[in-house]
Amino acid sequence: MKNEPNVQELLEKISEKSDQLAFRHLYDLFTPGLLRFSYSFLKIKELSEEVVSDVFFNVWVHRRKMQDIENIKAYLFTSTRNTALNCLSKEKRFKAIQLDDLSVPLLIDEICPESELISKELKAAIGRAIDHLPERCKLIYSLAKIEELKYKEIAQILNISVKTIDHQLTIAFKKIGTEIRNYTNEQDTSDPFIILLNLFLPNVSSLSGSN
Repeated sequence: MKNEPNVQELLEKISEKSDQLAFRHLYDLFTPGLLRFSYSFLKIKELSEEVVSDVFFNVWVHRRKMQDIENIKAYLFTSTRNTALNCLSKEKRFKAIQLDDLSVPLLIDEICPESELISKELKAAIGRAIDHLPERCKLIYSLAKIEELKYKEIAQILNISVKTIDHQLTIAFKKIGTEIRNYTNEQDTSDPFIILLNLFLPNVSSLSGSN
């Protein structure tokens, strides 16, 4: 996340001083992404909101231990996944859910804030490419591009291998890249292909690194 506050400092304030303002900052920082992630499991807005509320309630209850968590972002996403699955179980809708069963709505403006700089037609082309991605691929792409999680973090959250993540993101890159390439060829635009491509693909070098 760009321009985010010092998360470790927030955790220290929450853990050591029970600082409610710091807790609110932490909540505001991570809630949008956690809601999107929770919704991909539950597909019901109200339940998704309850899950995220429960996750942060537990953070507050166990706040004394929060500053000892090495990666709070991965911790929150993993907690959201577990809480969402528990919610499905209580609703008697849990059927050994697979990543391919998840529904992940993705909007161009969420993926790329710079999207207003490109044409409506190109937006539509990229949107079609994203919509046609397999759900597993779309979920991983969302975590990488929108939530800016690293490969190892996504692997931990989804309990899958880094190799699987690499494979799924390669699929996403190729499909989206192909749409951009086709569009630029058809329109004979002077915009360099690589500039457009970078608008929609995560920074692979930063994703594969560690915290």
